[in-house]
Order: sequence, then C-alpha cells, then structure tokens
Amino acid sequence: MSVKLGQVDETGKVQEVLKHINALDGVRGVAILLVLFYHLFWSNTHTGNRVIDFIAQLRESCWVGVDLFFALSGFLITGILFDSREDKHYFKNFYFRRVLRIFPLYYGVILAFFLFFHGTLSTEKRPLYLLSVYLQNTPLWWHYMPKTTLVNSVSHLWSLAVEEQFYIVWPLIVFCVRDRRKLLWVTAGLAVAALVCRACLLVQQAPFEETYKMTICRADSLLSGALLALMVRGARETVLRYAAPCFWLALAICCVIGWKSGNFDWETNYSINLFGYSVLAIGGAALIAMTLRPGSIASRLMSIGFLRFFGKYSYGIYVFHQIAWTFSAGGVALFLKNYIHSKVLFHILSTVIELGITIPIAVLSFHFFETPFLRLKKYFNYVRPEVSHRIEAAR
Repeated sequence: MSVKLGQVDETGKVQEVLKHINALDGVRGVAILLVLFYHLFWSNTHTGNRVIDFIAQLRESCWVGVDLFFALSGFLITGILFDSREDKHYFKNFYFRRVLRIFPLYYGVILAFFLFFHGTLSTEKRPLYLLSVYLQNTPLWWHYMPKTTLVNSVSHLWSLAVEEQFYIVWPLIVFCVRDRRKLLWVTAGLAVAALVCRACLLVQQAPFEETYKMTICRADSLLSGALLALMVRGARETVLRYAAPCFWLALAICCVIGWKSGNFDWETNYSINLFGYSVLAIGGAALIAMTLRPGSIASRLMSIGFLRFFGKYSYGIYVFHQIAWTFSAGGVALFLKNYIHSKVLFHILSTVIELGITIPIAVLSFHFFETPFLRLKKYFNYVRPEVSHRIEAAR
C-alpha cells in the first residue's frame, strides 16, 4: 500500500493524487522479500559449510519482515485516521476502504478453499471457519488445528488477523482521544503494555507462539508506526534527524541478542519474545522515518524499481506464496529433487519455481480481481469539514 498526500477538490473530498511516496513501496518490498527468504530458503543450520550455515542463520531472522509490515501498517493507518478524525463519515470511510483493500482477495481465497474441500468432513474444514472471523492468531488455532495440508498452506495468515483486530480497536481510540499530544501518550502507554503482557505470559511459561502471534502481545510493532505518524505531524525534522541513530541502535541490540543466544529465531529465543519485538518495532519505525526525507540514502534505496515492484504486489504475494508452495510448487520441486543431487541447486531451483508461480498469480489478481474493488474507494474519500465549510461559504 503506497502513500498519497491529499488534495481537496471543489466538493471538499480529499483526492489522493498529489504525491506518491515511492520509498514506502520499497519498504513494503523489503518486508515481503524478507518473508519470502524466511519461508523459501529453509535449510539445516549445521551443514558444516560456513557460508551455507551463515546464510541459513540469516534466514532464521528474516521473520522480522512481518514486524516491518506491522510498523508500516501502523504508520499509514494512523496517519489516515488522525488526518480524517474530523470527517463526519470517519468510521464509514475508513472501514469501507479497508474492506475494499483487504477482503476481496482474503475471502476470495477462503471461498476457493471451501469449494476445493467441498465434501470433506466439517472438522477438516474447521480452519476455514476460524480464518473467516480472523481468529487464526489465537489458541483456537495452534492448540486445536491438526497439521493438515490446508492448515500448513494458510498458517502464515495469522499476521492478517493481528492487523484486522488492530483496525477494529485503533480507529475508536484515535477518534475518542483526538488531541495529538494525548494520543502520543496513549500510544506509548499501549506499546509498553504489550511488552508487559509478553512478560506476564512468559513468567507463566506460556508457549512462544502466544507472545509471537497474539495481537495484545504484538501491538507495539503496530503502535511504533502509529507513534511515528503522530510525531512527524508535530516535530518532523527532529524525528527525521534521530531516525538513523535509532535504527542502527536497534540493529546493534538485535545483533547482540543473536550473538549472545546463538540465534535470532523467535521459536527458541526467550529474549526476542520478551523485549526483542519492542526493539524491532523501534527499528522498523526508524527505517520508515529514514525514507521520509527526500534525497536521503534510505529514500533512494527504497525507491529502486525492484523493491517497489515487490511492494506493489506484496499483499497478493504474501497471501499466495505458501498456498502456491503447498499445492503446486512444492510438489514440482520434490519431484525434481530426485534428479538434483546438489542441495544448493535444489533450493535455488525450488525458489525459482515458487516465485514463478506466485508472482504471476499475485500480479494477475491485483490487476483483474482486486483493482475493480479498489476503484470503488472513490465513493469513500475523506471529507474535511473545515474545507467543506470554506467551499460552501465561497459559493
């Protein structure tokens, strides 16, 4: 999702045509590439080959792409909500625009699964019912779902549940608080509360999957972006000045965590589940802030066409990549494995097959299925009351 700055037409509606921030498309592109690397380049981390082992350990840390998605979503959504908080159709416009962006592809995939698994036992289709109400990031999923082909193909969609649950609550908070300074304090307090919730769960020896996937535990990643959106609307230059130091400090802390514990894998690392997510939240928000300064190194890097391409189609790629592997690319790759004796070559070839299936599907889905729904957003543009009043007075 790209950012466009508003321009008001003669009707008082904010038209999203003035400026497209290319660098944020690139940030999203980096996030999806990290996720793809994490899911596709799986390997034994103790092969005996130092280069391969190092790459495998890097892959273990690439789940952080999801955290970058969270920070970017928090930044974009909070900016929209704060700027439109005086709109008399605040809730209607926000939720209808979110529905038009997220629901068609998401529920289209669920419907396709219902049709594909038609005739199977209801217990085997139970995951689809949880997906339908965005509860795949709760214990109802990981405690009671059997490890079936269906579950494996959609297990990555837990992050969409986190975002949708956040979208239910956050607009109400922004609408009720309104004042930017007060909202900053509320946002910071809720971010700290997420860390406290993780600490309480870990003290009770809760599984790491809870602290990794539950919205209440991952809210600081989304709220870090929200804090950035609010801060740049009041002290932009100060925020941008300290963005790079914050990013490099967060990266250094993550490196220390990985060095001290021997890995940066959320499934086994206690420090990550305790405070590592908060560090990543700060780092992700700082990276976004670094790209907001036109002409900066970060902005130029994130504006590379390759990254922007993946950012543009990131939603479809994210939804389809694991499904494509489970139902097509994985089978082809395993068939070819009988004829390929080099593990490195096998991983490269299987990745090429996976991307060769996923990317075209995502591109076609965006242009021929999602775009017709996205065009309907023009009926839910934001109206700033003060602008409407000026226009009416001028008439």
